[in-house]
Amino acid sequence: TLCLIADNAGRELIPDVLLVAHLLEHGRIERAVLHVKPYPYYVSDATTADVIDALRRLVRAPGEAAGYGRRLWEAMTDGRLDVRAHPFSCAPLPYADMPDDLRTEIGGAALTVLKGDLNYRRLVGDRWWAPTTPFADVTGYFPGPVAALRTLKSDVVTGLEGRTEAALDGAEGRRWRTGGTHALIQVRP
Repeated sequence: TLCLIADNAGRELIPDVLLVAHLLEHGRIERAVLHVKPYPYYVSDATTADVIDALRRLVRAPGEAAGYGRRLWEAMTDGRLDVRAHPFSCAPLPYADMPDDLRTEIGGAALTVLKGDLNYRRLVGDRWWAPTTPFADVTGYFPGPVAALRTLKSDVVTGLEGRTEAALDGAEGRRWRTGGTHALIQVRP
């Protein structure tokens, strides 16, 4: 099982569901749980209605996209794709404080992928870490393997090598942390 904790609706949600479709189609996962918000915490947050809209758009799209859309509908019907909207996703709390039911669900996944800057900040505690603080140390509490994908839009960052931080600071000052021009993919098995 893959848990994917989505971020934004619209153009960001389509690649999320296409990733799930690809992984299911190629046997990389048997099941996916797509976590969205029960309501928008921020204006662009993905909700269940947005997932349904994304799948409808895919089914009506030309070419391969329509096939992916049909396969995703089938996956929702037969239980290989589950869309969840847990109230915790709108709570102003770090993932370290997630409730037991969510902790159990995520702990049973082969991998949980968190998307977006806010999910990243909640994952690492939204603290001013030294950028070289190991990602694995900060996320050690998380109940299973975790991957974070984010565009940097806040000062919060972990897991960088010292020379990477120095090069970015030297080239851009501190703007690289908040300008949305850099991204991270970090994994803790």
